[in-house]
Amino acid sequence: MGFSKEDIAVLENHVSNVDSDVYVIKNLPPEVIAVLFAYVSRSPLSFRENLLKLIKSKDLDIGELVRVYSDKGVEYGEAKEKAKKFHEKWVVGYGHSSVAEHAVASVALENVSILATKAIEDTRLASFTEKSTRYQIFDHEKYYRPANVVSSELAKVYKKTCEMLFGSYLEIMPKMIGYFRKKHPKPKGMDEKIYENVTKARACDVARYVLPAATLTNLGMTVNARSLEHMIRKLLSHPLPEMKEIGKNVKKEVVKIIPTLVKYADFNPYIQETGRAMEGLCEGLEIKEKAKNKPVTLVGYDKDAENRLVSSIIYRYSHRPYESIMKNVSKMDGKEKQRVFDEYLKRMGVHDIPMRELEHVYYTFDILIDYGAFRDIQRHRICTQTNQELTTANGYEIPKEIVKIGFGNKFKQAMDSASSAFEKIREKSPKEAQYVVPLAFRKRTLFTWNLRELYHFIKLRSGKEGHISYRKIAWDIYNEVKKVHPLLAKYIKVDFSGRPSR
Repeated sequence: MGFSKEDIAVLENHVSNVDSDVYVIKNLPPEVIAVLFAYVSRSPLSFRENLLKLIKSKDLDIGELVRVYSDKGVEYGEAKEKAKKFHEKWVVGYGHSSVAEHAVASVALENVSILATKAIEDTRLASFTEKSTRYQIFDHEKYYRPANVVSSELAKVYKKTCEMLFGSYLEIMPKMIGYFRKKHPKPKGMDEKIYENVTKARACDVARYVLPAATLTNLGMTVNARSLEHMIRKLLSHPLPEMKEIGKNVKKEVVKIIPTLVKYADFNPYIQETGRAMEGLCEGLEIKEKAKNKPVTLVGYDKDAENRLVSSIIYRYSHRPYESIMKNVSKMDGKEKQRVFDEYLKRMGVHDIPMRELEHVYYTFDILIDYGAFRDIQRHRICTQTNQELTTANGYEIPKEIVKIGFGNKFKQAMDSASSAFEKIREKSPKEAQYVVPLAFRKRTLFTWNLRELYHFIKLRSGKEGHISYRKIAWDIYNEVKKVHPLLAKYIKVDFSGRPSR
């Protein structure tokens, strides 16, 4: 379809080009974009044509979505109101919730606790960027103060513990900078500023172990309305007041730009009541088996993984049913299976991602890791995660550098003091007690990963630029996979090298 000069003038405000088959939609409110994309399932017209139709007509009772003014830009008021009516009818009324995935919000969250960021980030389909404990030094006065604790007789112990931990953090920092300057002198030719930043990062990596989960941080989030609605519902149903307050505030701000699609996100009795009921039930269960403190335990995996994966690969390039292929593969010898696997993966380059057939194979790991490192591996959300609450029951990690600077005894005293405070606060405020737990303490998480994601995780998190805590986890996971499936581990890129180059 050819566009008139007037049409082109209108379109240029809202699309990145008017003549290519690929273009970006711009300068439209999120809900209007969702309406535009919703049409594609029923309209034979192009997106540009539908956009013009929406602007010019009263089509489908939406009316004039956007008015373009040559000197004033775009007026969104009416557009948002018309889009709202559309979504009330099609998303809310008819349950076409996939439309909501085209409305995206970018939300800034400031001064939320580290503990809260983990609840927020427990969302599979979203993007997050968090203030780094590696590159920034945290303010000792900025920690979350739960109202029901600081207004009780526990206020003193809570404040004293947080201030003690921040005091240790600030005491460790200059000592660690001095230690790393001595251990890693500035390489010849390196810019002084770069060297200072590298040294600071090394020091922060160690000092972070004493930061409490109450530490206030910042988080940037980009998420579509469908996932956001579920996230808000979970936050509003969370047992901790901070999470509820964050959920309320996120909804309050998001409805300003996506007024309809998150409108009905609210407290969910199923989430809250199930949590309470299960906690009560599990308290009565007597589990006599002694806990093992192995960092990585492979607790479940696909016993027939090699046959299933080879069959899935052949299936992709065949026209035969899977069951027939599987029967044939089960009769193959090891060399024949390896040949299929090799041809499928041997051309993979440094920056290549393995193809999707690896997703048909799964592994479940029980991982025990310090909370600081958990914050990094939790970001791998293309998996299923089941998280236990933060506790001091699993002990803590002591970085070897802490001992080398002569801070070992003080570190232990700080951890013991925090553990004692945790127990005192837990008696009356069990959920809020998590805030005084330092990042050094270990927590458990159950991860079920498919093989494709493990290829990514092990390659990324075993890299020498990474933190030693999660490097060890990546090494252990690789060794466990290799132990049960050496063929499938063959092309995993794992870095067992020494210290970081940075």
